[in-house]
Amino acid sequence: MSEKKVNFILGRGDSLTLPVAYQNRDGRSEPPYTWDAQRAYLTPLLKKQAEDMARLPSEACPEDQAVSVITLHPQYLSRSAFPDKLLREFNLRLIGSKPVKVRPRAGRGSDSADGAASTALFVAGTRTAFKNLAAGAPKVASEDKAFADLLKLENVAVLTSADRIMGKIASERAEALEVVVHFDSFTDFEWEAELLQYAKDVGVTLDPDRNYQTRGLLFLPGFGDARAAKRLAQFSFVRAIRPMPKLRVLEKPAVLRAATRASHVFLPSETAIDPDCAVAVFDGGLREDHPFGLWARNIEPNDADNIGKPIASLQDHGTAVTSAVLFGHVESGHQPRPYCSVDHYRVLGTNTNDRSLYSVMLYVDRILSQSNYSFANFSIGPYEVAGDDLVTAWTSMLDDHLGSSDLLATVAVGNDGNEPWPHCRVMVPSDSVNAVAVGASDTQGEDWKRASYSSIGPGRHPGTVKPDVMYFGGVEEDPFRFVFPGPVIAEDYGTSYATPAVMRIAAGLRAYFGSSLSPLAIRALLLHCASPGEQHRDEVGWGAIPNDISEIAVCPDGSVRVLYQGKLKPGKVLRASIPLPAEQLSGDVSITATFCYTCTTDPHTPGDYTRAGLEVTFRPHSQKFEKDPLFPKPSSFFKRYDRSQEQDLRIDAHKWDTVLHNRATKRATCMNRSSMSTIWRGGRGIPIARAMRRTSRTHLW
Repeated sequence: MSEKKVNFILGRGDSLTLPVAYQNRDGRSEPPYTWDAQRAYLTPLLKKQAEDMARLPSEACPEDQAVSVITLHPQYLSRSAFPDKLLREFNLRLIGSKPVKVRPRAGRGSDSADGAASTALFVAGTRTAFKNLAAGAPKVASEDKAFADLLKLENVAVLTSADRIMGKIASERAEALEVVVHFDSFTDFEWEAELLQYAKDVGVTLDPDRNYQTRGLLFLPGFGDARAAKRLAQFSFVRAIRPMPKLRVLEKPAVLRAATRASHVFLPSETAIDPDCAVAVFDGGLREDHPFGLWARNIEPNDADNIGKPIASLQDHGTAVTSAVLFGHVESGHQPRPYCSVDHYRVLGTNTNDRSLYSVMLYVDRILSQSNYSFANFSIGPYEVAGDDLVTAWTSMLDDHLGSSDLLATVAVGNDGNEPWPHCRVMVPSDSVNAVAVGASDTQGEDWKRASYSSIGPGRHPGTVKPDVMYFGGVEEDPFRFVFPGPVIAEDYGTSYATPAVMRIAAGLRAYFGSSLSPLAIRALLLHCASPGEQHRDEVGWGAIPNDISEIAVCPDGSVRVLYQGKLKPGKVLRASIPLPAEQLSGDVSITATFCYTCTTDPHTPGDYTRAGLEVTFRPHSQKFEKDPLFPKPSSFFKRYDRSQEQDLRIDAHKWDTVLHNRATKRATCMNRSSMSTIWRGGRGIPIARAMRRTSRTHLW
């Protein structure tokens, strides 16, 4: 009997790419208002804003600066419509933004009761500059550079204390607070001391030594009551004040129990398959008697990290998570050889209560900054659901690392899927656009469903598809099982265990393919091979990850997976060919494509969070044209890209998401030297294309 031919992933797909020119399209449209109507509307608003700013306490306006909220008309949602000329004309600067819904007086969205998606800009300047804006804007002439920008405005108003208070802060006692401040280290450092003094004067204690600074925002832990927080919220550059979230694992600790079935396990005697590959696990530490000495090491924090002493229940949780990275879901008997080793950083202890959330985050930040890991796992995080209008410190920190390095992180989405909305939404920092957010399924079989406790999406824009993937996390009737000291089998269930099990699959791909697969390529393969099932995407993301690595590494009969890896400069276009046989095919061809890239982010502008946008055009036949002979006729693939309006692309954040995934079926006779043309607005990318002929088992190379 002849041996069955095994077809592995076809690498170096980037050799099938070539640069092409950019086909520009003019997206300009007529303004929704005449200048006379806009001037009559804006003049009293600008005048009132200047008067409100004049009444602000001088100590709350560092260097006499105030902050305005300028809301754009929904027609001017695109980044190219930013009113930069208006701001320069009146010596104002953008310090942030947030997504909003607006029902304008006319134009797009005016006929909808709910309005339309738009952007609110946070703009800073001296109170004199805003006074000049109120006086000068009505006199702007049509030939002035700022004229067109004034037609884009739908509303202007002062940012108030009520706008800055988020969540319910206790009034009868002081509590831990999180204070978010608009802050540019090059521009605003001169008034940092004024902020600390003002906070002290109004009764809020800030801790400047445990802050986290990212692009445009400064996150500070504080302590105070509702009255003091309201007074601090008058400070011009404060973006938000809210109760400090707790850590998830502290709020709902794991309850581990011995397995009720036979639990004899035999561990391998060899080291990891790839001993040079180490996964950084951030959790509660390892038990002293853990049985993973050949493959895992427990790394304790220093006293200065303020984590405290180990806690037995949290060490149990960390031991279970480490077992899942090494062995996955275990059964009795001999266990497989681990793919990788584990560096387990204990980040939880006797000092990690709600007031020390920043201690944990800053410790993780320091480890990631000082190391060179390719893989990291987070089964912990703040007990805080993702939101659209404000990015948290944890998400900002994680995206800062993942967007600028070759690091793949898996993050648990949380176990509150049974709670009412919005408490059932995915937890921070699984809303990171550069991370793989993992939910839990109820079985390893093909008839899997979302485990009822697994938190659901959508994620925060633009990463609306969260969780990214699902994996078996156990349920009460069929729990997840792991190796415990003895060695014996213990069991529990939760996204805490599905997440490291996915990391095990990722590490296995690295162990077998080596450095030829970057962490980003592995992420793309995981998403590409996920099976979506029949549930809504908000519940299961792109679907369940295969249990067997061979289902990812080996192509099914009649198909080929082609991996494209590379970088593309902003504004450039790359055309990636889809390999097909030389002979003419018959029947249908099924094509699945996944585009995955990482990019830097702007936490101070959550409506425009990612710095890279991606547009993909599928051209199935190289000899069929519309007008330009350089650009073959396009065909729908990522269906939402068929929408011509920036507004529609932004509503679902499709244009700026770091992952695009879809499948389409085409008649073979309609395909000839097919390709996908990709234009990046910055960032890095890895597309994957898979072609499958449904009517034959001919291998497509």
